[in-house]
Amino acid sequence: MNLLNHIAFVMDGNSSWAKRNGKPNMDGYLRGMRTMANTIVNARNLGVRYVTFYAFSSENWKRPKHWIDDFMALATHFFENDDAVQTILDIGARLKVIGDKSKLTEDLRKIIDKNEKKTENNERITVQLAVSYGARDEIVRTVKKMAKLNIEFSEESISNNLDTAGIPDPQLIIRTSGKQRLSNFLLWQASYSEFYFSDLLWPDFDKNELQKAINEFWRRCRTYGQ
Repeated sequence: MNLLNHIAFVMDGNSSWAKRNGKPNMDGYLRGMRTMANTIVNARNLGVRYVTFYAFSSENWKRPKHWIDDFMALATHFFENDDAVQTILDIGARLKVIGDKSKLTEDLRKIIDKNEKKTENNERITVQLAVSYGARDEIVRTVKKMAKLNIEFSEESISNNLDTAGIPDPQLIIRTSGKQRLSNFLLWQASYSEFYFSDLLWPDFDKNELQKAINEFWRRCRTYGQ
């Protein structure tokens, strides 16, 4: 059976799910975080080796302060206390967080650092969380770093200095809630990715929809311009 190596997810529709179900806004994001955990397990069981989730974009910092504060508190609580996180750890997942972590709260940074260190030798599946992440910002930070270190520019050297260094580019990018755009996500890495747009809101994304996306991927003919 053919297997996918790397799938990336734009987890859209959390607040819409909360509104549709008459729940507080952050309940939608909590449900979305648990859906992410379930998706990691499902992907691992399907033989996927790498998954990347767009969790908090660089543009999200423009949202109202109360929303940012609530989200950071929720994320901190989730990664420290939620049973879903232990489920991820139990399946041998390695956690890697990409983005500008310097902007995160100190508590969230400490929890991220602890989980990255705790899982650094795990090999069953690598989970990349894009937090405080924007692809343009990533490329700018990479170029500045390379210039400072006097590294010669090439496609290979740029790839080797991005936040995602050492991780293969995603073959498939899945976005939920019916929107069809990248939203500043993995612009360099997505050069030859296939896209699957689901009408489901992210908290409703499940194993069946993941399998549908994978089946659709294998029906496509990928020529890479040749």
